[in-house]
Amino acid sequence: MTDKSTKTLAAIGCSGPVSKIFVEGFLDRGVKVKLLARDAERAARLYPRAEIVSGSLMNEADVACVCDGVDAAFAVTPMGLRDNPKLEIEAGRKIAEGAKKARLPHLIYTSVLGADALQGVGILDAKYYIERTFRDAGLQRTILRCGSYMEDVFDPRLNLLNKGQFLFPITKERRFSYTSQRDVPRFVSEKLLGRSRVLNTHFNFVSPGDYSVSEVEALLSKVGGFPIKAPAKMPTFYMYLGLLPVFSMMGHRFSSIIPLLQHFDRHGYTSPGATTGDLFPDFAMTSLESHLRSLWAR
Repeated sequence: MTDKSTKTLAAIGCSGPVSKIFVEGFLDRGVKVKLLARDAERAARLYPRAEIVSGSLMNEADVACVCDGVDAAFAVTPMGLRDNPKLEIEAGRKIAEGAKKARLPHLIYTSVLGADALQGVGILDAKYYIERTFRDAGLQRTILRCGSYMEDVFDPRLNLLNKGQFLFPITKERRFSYTSQRDVPRFVSEKLLGRSRVLNTHFNFVSPGDYSVSEVEALLSKVGGFPIKAPAKMPTFYMYLGLLPVFSMMGHRFSSIIPLLQHFDRHGYTSPGATTGDLFPDFAMTSLESHLRSLWAR
């Protein structure tokens, strides 16, 4: 007998390493996941608990197939290379067309802070257009505008952190909001799927507070128990800028990451607007300090 309380979630754009935390988080919470993947055999090996649907998010028929009969879909769009948002925008359009064809009851999308306006950076501007595509398609949707992912900024750098180095060559006064990726499946499962709730809006899905680079240095040093410093902007930042033409020629992901770093250096990464704490005060977002403590405790 099927448990009627079990929710089924289509996972679109989630077969790569960036979304591993999301998919495993949903599965660990008892959500039935239908995962759309071009390499179905590889996806089945990675996620034996998930139902694998062979196909591509760039094909609206495949999107419609994975969305058929689900309670909601969770979508992540692919980063375009060479600071060009066209691929990601097209992916958003295909997702919208497939979701509409399947009469999807709820689309949940991870976006970025400040997506109300164009920022002049491909990774960010793609979300501006995609959010509007979903809105104009009349989709029932919830948009999570995430800050810098803690798991991306800190976890891969643990070896360097243990050497007292925080590789983040940005002007130290710039301020950043952070999001734990692990909070995403927890929030979606508890507050959206579990309650069959569609918000039909966007909000800043961020941890409480924001931090300058200098404040992050101090927090890292406090949690680590020894001095940890980010390198001076000069020369590391300019070395990256100098290598940008090489990364662009290679089609490397840094061809899009470096323009994002330039934007961060000018503006930081925060945004006004309603946050998770404002809308869901009973949902405890992971604090940056808590995440860092758990990082060293592993």
